[in-house]
Amino acid sequence: MNFKGIKLKLFRFKRIFTEAWGRFVSNHPRYNNDYYHSEIIKMLKCGSAENGFATYQCLKCGKGKHVANFSCKGKACPQCGKRYARDSMVKIGARLLPGVSYRQVVLTLPEQLRIPFHNHPNQASLYSRFMALSEACLSELIQTHFQNDGCKIAVIVFIHTHGRNGSYNPHLHVILAEGAFFPSTQEWKRFQHLSLPQLRLLWQKHLLRLMEQEFPEREVVINTLWAQYPDGFYAHPGNDRKSKVPSKSYRGLIRYLTKYLASPPIGLSRVVGYKGNQVRYYYQSHKTKMKTYETVDAEKFIGRMIQHILPKGFQRVRYYGLQATASFKKWYGVIAKVAGDLVDAMMSDIKRISYAEFFEEVAGRNPLTCTYCGRGMELVRLTHPKHGVFFDLFAFDEG
Repeated sequence: MNFKGIKLKLFRFKRIFTEAWGRFVSNHPRYNNDYYHSEIIKMLKCGSAENGFATYQCLKCGKGKHVANFSCKGKACPQCGKRYARDSMVKIGARLLPGVSYRQVVLTLPEQLRIPFHNHPNQASLYSRFMALSEACLSELIQTHFQNDGCKIAVIVFIHTHGRNGSYNPHLHVILAEGAFFPSTQEWKRFQHLSLPQLRLLWQKHLLRLMEQEFPEREVVINTLWAQYPDGFYAHPGNDRKSKVPSKSYRGLIRYLTKYLASPPIGLSRVVGYKGNQVRYYYQSHKTKMKTYETVDAEKFIGRMIQHILPKGFQRVRYYGLQATASFKKWYGVIAKVAGDLVDAMMSDIKRISYAEFFEEVAGRNPLTCTYCGRGMELVRLTHPKHGVFFDLFAFDEG
């Protein structure tokens, strides 16, 4: 998609909220509060001069000029979600253990538990406990695999709350190190295969124990789920090649993880029409593996977007076991020596992607290259949305 096409789709997306947000919160008072209002306002102002801007100019020929409007960094903004995902990838990449290969594990929530999850009075607490279950479950699985309860595992978890069509479907994507560390002997032992039957049953056990604590009033439903799923809940242990996180390519790692982290419930490119209060979009069906189109009214579309805004201050990415900050610092050097050198220097030059690099990825051109002389442009002015110009390269003291 070209840059003009991206702007048109973003305009369409914002127009849906501009025209239907008032009706939506009137009919759904759960979202009629300052937190959600502020997120929508930020999204609507994102990329406009109202949000402040930076001015670049070519100091060689004096002709080239580029104005970069500031982003909102809001949770409802599909554009800022992309930037958040890229920045998060850099942080995650810097936290991978040297010499260790990783895989993706997927842990899901049965359909019968989605409504209780959605209506929980303290979603931040529930989501936190839900994410922590992944480490408890996988730790038990791997300890059983090695027949040793003293080993430590490395786990990075991020939560998704939406399915492919934007519906509410909480599940976890786990980046799991393919091995375990034994502090008593300071050994790193690798594994290549994890038992799917064991994982499913362990995940069911840990998840339903949490449900018993959080939803004691739903004892009948929980007991039914024990009987209804004798083989355990759906999970994927990442035994196939498609689930392996690329270990030799930093770019490959970025592309792999960005596919899942912070992707909007319904991406801009998938919204193909908005007319007469009806929004048309498509998604890739899990069942048919084909492109499926759906048309819903604007309020339903907004609901499918807004229900996935995580609680204020909630951290979407969590680190457990050897990936937790204290353990990572303590054992990093030891594991680097005993695990080998599988990933080369993949993480040696990690840096946050710049505005120009990100713009070029999306639009296919460097915005800070002068179109007249081909030289790079320089930052000459910064403008705050409330306080006006607070940096000007050309300003001088007349006194």
